[in-house]
Amino acid sequence: MPAARTRSLPRAPDAALSRRSALSGLALGFAALAGLAPRRARADGVLSVQARLSTNTAEVSDAVELVVDVSREGGSDDLPEPLLPDFKAMGIAVEGPMTSFSNRTSWINGRSSSSVRQSYVYYLSPQKPGRFELPVQVMDGAAKVRAPSIPVLEVTGAAVTPDAPAPAEAGARPTEARGDVFLWATVDKPQAYVGEQITYDLEVYERVRFQNIHLRELPGFQDFWSEELPEGRTRTEVVAGVGYRVHPGLRRALFPQRAGTLTISAAQVGVGLRRRVSGPTLGIEVLPLPAEGQPPGFSPNNVGAFTLEAAVDRRKVKVGEPFTLTVTIKGTGNIKVIDPGTWPELRGLRRYDPKVETQLLTGEVLGGVRSYAFLVIPEVPGPLTIPAHTFDFFDPSEGRYRRASSPAIEVEAEGEPLAGANAGPTPTAEATNAGGEEDLLLSSIYHPDRLPRVDAPEPWLTPRRWATGMAAVPAIAALGWGVGAISRKVRGDAESQARAARAVKMRALIAEAEAAIPSGEGFHATLSQILQTAAVERTGPAGQGLPRRQLLALLADEGVDAATTKRLGKLLDHCDAARFGASAHDTADARKGMLSESLELVRSRALRPRGE
Repeated sequence: MPAARTRSLPRAPDAALSRRSALSGLALGFAALAGLAPRRARADGVLSVQARLSTNTAEVSDAVELVVDVSREGGSDDLPEPLLPDFKAMGIAVEGPMTSFSNRTSWINGRSSSSVRQSYVYYLSPQKPGRFELPVQVMDGAAKVRAPSIPVLEVTGAAVTPDAPAPAEAGARPTEARGDVFLWATVDKPQAYVGEQITYDLEVYERVRFQNIHLRELPGFQDFWSEELPEGRTRTEVVAGVGYRVHPGLRRALFPQRAGTLTISAAQVGVGLRRRVSGPTLGIEVLPLPAEGQPPGFSPNNVGAFTLEAAVDRRKVKVGEPFTLTVTIKGTGNIKVIDPGTWPELRGLRRYDPKVETQLLTGEVLGGVRSYAFLVIPEVPGPLTIPAHTFDFFDPSEGRYRRASSPAIEVEAEGEPLAGANAGPTPTAEATNAGGEEDLLLSSIYHPDRLPRVDAPEPWLTPRRWATGMAAVPAIAALGWGVGAISRKVRGDAESQARAARAVKMRALIAEAEAAIPSGEGFHATLSQILQTAAVERTGPAGQGLPRRQLLALLADEGVDAATTKRLGKLLDHCDAARFGASAHDTADARKGMLSESLELVRSRALRPRGE
């Protein structure tokens, strides 16, 4: 017994020690957690900002780069955007920014240290001389973090004054040489009526071949409706004894929307990185439409020369069965905004809202075809008349109002009158639907005594036929599954067909670019289309019709890395540079290399179409 007690005595201290160890471990754990709290509070790391100029001296209108780097040592990858000075108040035009992101991780004594940096490049163009301090800062929560040094820009030269609009001259050509590069803008007429087309041409005159001439700022067409027209071709022209290569910039059909002196502001191109060249500002005298002879309720959109036609798809119809009435307006003018006027009332016919289609024809003068397809239902039998439709317009070439008319159309309807139909003027679909859809869905009520009486036939489904049909169900299901599988394999699903269509389109563009490599004719325009198509397919419908800067920004929002978007933008800029100013380095070998680089980019994983 004593020996047994002797063996059992050490166990009590062991248990106590275990409890003390457990408590100590918990205490140490809480202490460790408490020790982590300060480090978590510092998880945002150290934020800093740096700002520098590519040059500290410049002439008025020169381009200067302002580079801003926002960095964080340790902590989150989320970086605030820089806060810039009020460039507009300073008289400095600004573009950008172009952005890039980088991160770095290093190991020191077995511990990791990370840092991230976001770089912004702004392009500044001072419009007046002076000394400009450009403080830059960022917000770190509620605290401001300023750049340690403030960039200072010294600008010399004469201040830029807005050009007064020069009265436009029809087809005017330059009469003096204006340096190695200048812009020329012209219109086909100096005076026009409201709604009358004015053709605007912008061209780049280049004496020396530059590697990088690009359109920086489009002309302003405020108070005009603008439509693109086909551009001309590059040509040579002698101005005051000096030879120039003339490159088409852009061509627009402009339709003034109000009377008075309207201004087309100047366009601007960049030559290299630092030089800017502006074109002329034009003033157009716009006349109001004459009040004399103007039809009541006339729409100012109906300016041009037009004809009017009407036709039906058949002249013999049955009561209650629809046919199609198509009214077509053709001619020259802003066909997109044509107002056809009030449609004539119909007797014994129900007419629904039209399906409207517009076919735009671009040439020297904008025009096209606008058609209105009505669904019409005869409600009574007999000869029915679709009255002539009239359409008023102002012809600027003659300076007077004119009227176009379509002939009346006779339709023969057969059958019994529809319930509630009458031969008077019938309202349009909107009026007939005012009482609710029930008027269109419910037929006349029949009394039960007038319904035909027939004996009930012997049922076709017998017990034997039921058993036979149920036994055949598995075989029919298996057969249907097999046929469906084969059909899916042969036809492919809709996505596969869409991918195939995109591939065919892209192969056609690539083949067109390859064929243009030797001559260079149309090469850069096709290559730009390849790159643009790849970018839009990556973004999906949201990218349709976006300007280049917005498209590149959308790619970044979609998760495309900064290196890819920068490379894409550089290739597109190169296409513009080659298009607006021929380069001495634009050889067949250079074009071949550029196509190869572009294809490598569009086939990369980063620009793979959405959903693939």
